[in-house]
Amino acid sequence: MGTIVTYLAEEQRTFAESPFNPVDSLVFATLAYLNYEQAPCMPAAGAGRVLLHDVIMLSDWDDLTACSWMEDAKDTRAFLHVLAASRRMRDVSVAYYANEHSEAVEKQFSAVTLFFPDGAGETGYLAFRGTDGSFAGWKEDFNLCFKEVIPSQCTALAYASGVASATEGPLILGGHSKGGNLAEYATLTVDEGTFARIVGVYNHDGPSFLEDPSPRIESTRFCDLLHKTVPESSAFGMILERRRDYRVVVSSALSVFQHEPFSWQVEGDDFVYQEALNPSAVFFDEALDAWLRGKSPAERERFIDTIYELFASTEASSWAEFQEKLFANTRRLLGQGTKLDAETRSFIWQTLGSLGGILKNETIRRFKPAPPTWLPRRRARYDSEKGNDL
Repeated sequence: MGTIVTYLAEEQRTFAESPFNPVDSLVFATLAYLNYEQAPCMPAAGAGRVLLHDVIMLSDWDDLTACSWMEDAKDTRAFLHVLAASRRMRDVSVAYYANEHSEAVEKQFSAVTLFFPDGAGETGYLAFRGTDGSFAGWKEDFNLCFKEVIPSQCTALAYASGVASATEGPLILGGHSKGGNLAEYATLTVDEGTFARIVGVYNHDGPSFLEDPSPRIESTRFCDLLHKTVPESSAFGMILERRRDYRVVVSSALSVFQHEPFSWQVEGDDFVYQEALNPSAVFFDEALDAWLRGKSPAERERFIDTIYELFASTEASSWAEFQEKLFANTRRLLGQGTKLDAETRSFIWQTLGSLGGILKNETIRRFKPAPPTWLPRRRARYDSEKGNDL
C-alpha cells in the first residue's frame, strides 16, 4: 500500500493511456490548496493557461503552500517533487484561479481549473479549496449547521458557470473538506446545459447539506456522478450526511488526523477501502447528529456566533496566530468569557452540557453489558414450576 505521493511516483502512464481515477481526483483536490498567485508564471485572471509543472518548478514552495494544512504536513515537499517529475501530470495546465476572502461576510473561497488531455480530447477539473487556517474559513464551515446556503456555495455556482461558459468539453468537479461540499453544491445548482457536461463529482471528506440544494440530488444521474470518500474515522465528512452512498478509505493516521489527504492509503489506481466507518466515527457522528436535531437553527447560530466572537476577541486571525501566543490568547479568551452577560453564559453552558449529556448517553448505550443469555431460560423455568402462563 502507498499514498498519493507513491502513486504519483509509480504511475507514469498518461491520462490517454490510463483513465482518470479517484486517486487522481484527490491529487487535484490537494492542488486546490496551492497559492497560485505566488507563482511568477501565473497569468492574470482569464488571460490563459500555464503548465502545472512550471508553477511547481518556478515558485517558492514555502509561499506556495503557506496558510494551509500543507504548510506543516511532512509529505508536502515529497508531493511537490513527484508532481514535478510525473509523466502523468506533465501536460496538466492551470487556469481560472480565484481566491476570495472576506471577514465581513464570513467567506473563504478559492478554486482553480486543471486541464488534462485524455483519450477523448481534454477534460477540465474544477478543484475547490477546502478550509484554510483562518477563523473566517472555519466560521463559514460551522455556518453550514444553521444556514441553508453559505457565501462560498454561491460563489462556487458562479465559478462553475463561468468556467463552463468559457470552455468546451467534459467537466469534473471536486474538492477536499469544504471543497467537496462546494463541488456537490455547484453540480446540483448549475443550469442543465452545464450539468450535462459534468462527467464526475468528487467529495473527499467534505460535509453534506442542512437542506437539499436541489431536487437533482435524488436524480439517478447525480447519484451516478457522485463519488464521496471518507477516511475510516471521519468526523468532518460525516457532518449532516444522511446518505449511505459513500466509500470508506483506510488511513495511516489516527482520529481527526485522517482528514489529511497524504494519509489515505492507495493500491494501484484506487484507494484501499473497508466496509464501514470505525466504531468511534459512528459514535461521534450519531452524537453530533442528535445534538444538531435537538437545537433549533437559531440556537445553533447563537452558539456558533458567540464562540467565534470569543476567539476573535484574541485579535488572532488564524489558528496559527492563535497558537503562536497560545497561553496569552487562551487567557484572553477565558477572560472575555467572563464578560458575557449571565443569560449568554448560561446558554453556552447549557448547550455544551446537552452535547456532553448526549455523548454520555451514547457511551452508556454502546458499552452497557448485554444481559446474560441464560436469564430468559431461567425465568421460563421458574414460571413453568409456578404454573404461570407466558
